[in-house]
Amino acid sequence: MGHTATIKVWLSGLLLLAAAAAANADPAERFINAKGFRAVDVEALEGSRYYTAARFPKMGASAFRPDADLPAPVRALLLMESHEGALPHARYLVNYQPTTKAASPDDRLDFVDITRFNLGPAVHADLVDSVPAEHLADVKVFGVGPHVRWRFAMSPMRGMTAGLDAASRKLVTSKEAAAMECLGLPCANLESAEGPKGRWEPQKLVTPAPSYRRSTPQGPVPSSVVEQLLTLMGEDAQRPTPFAGNAKRLVFVVSAHAGGQEQQTTGLARNALVFDDAVGTYWLRFHQVGDMAAEVHALSQKRR
Repeated sequence: MGHTATIKVWLSGLLLLAAAAAANADPAERFINAKGFRAVDVEALEGSRYYTAARFPKMGASAFRPDADLPAPVRALLLMESHEGALPHARYLVNYQPTTKAASPDDRLDFVDITRFNLGPAVHADLVDSVPAEHLADVKVFGVGPHVRWRFAMSPMRGMTAGLDAASRKLVTSKEAAAMECLGLPCANLESAEGPKGRWEPQKLVTPAPSYRRSTPQGPVPSSVVEQLLTLMGEDAQRPTPFAGNAKRLVFVVSAHAGGQEQQTTGLARNALVFDDAVGTYWLRFHQVGDMAAEVHALSQKRR
């Protein structure tokens, strides 16, 4: 075998070993350290900037942390907002995957992927043609901040339902944001997706424990909408499955004041893995305008 051929075989072997190592790598490490993401200091993320009396009004009333019982996607949203700050016009795409390993079914690990789109500039641009310039606020008033994407690996620990194992963050370019889809519509659109056509049935709202501030004068906080929809999904949304890198099993889209003349918050959720012989996909739709009561509707699609 010639020298060049030997080098090619050697390089091929290295590539095969690298591919095998990647395939066997820890799922949390692959998820958190995906291309473009930078690790975030977990201790700093869970510090005093997060645990504030404004976010947790009953903080200190118990020996346990005020967010000890919160499910992974709800706590992840609160952690992300504590770092990024709130935006008046935004859309949140949340992909949640509760997992377990076949070799150790009692070891649960939750993966949460959140992309927040700043819709403020788009809302401002949409008003330019309908609002006189002297009455239209500066674009900065509509929210300053980039599109961002966060990933969280979480598991039960030290009395926490969703203890934070690792987190990472990346900036999302305008081109990337324009190419992303939020359950039926482009994520960068002002219009919010409403889910498939069908017979949507009204649902009774769930009243959760008052562990964190779930609303502001502008409306419900995104985490409270996801918590409501996740709770209404029932036990199906709590059953762990083996990790899949591109899984879109439990997806939530929350839009805060994305369009329209009144302040409104909408939410759309899809469970693509229903443990039922007849139901294949389960949808939930949330809608609240101003200070009116929120409404939630559900749609079950038959299994094909």
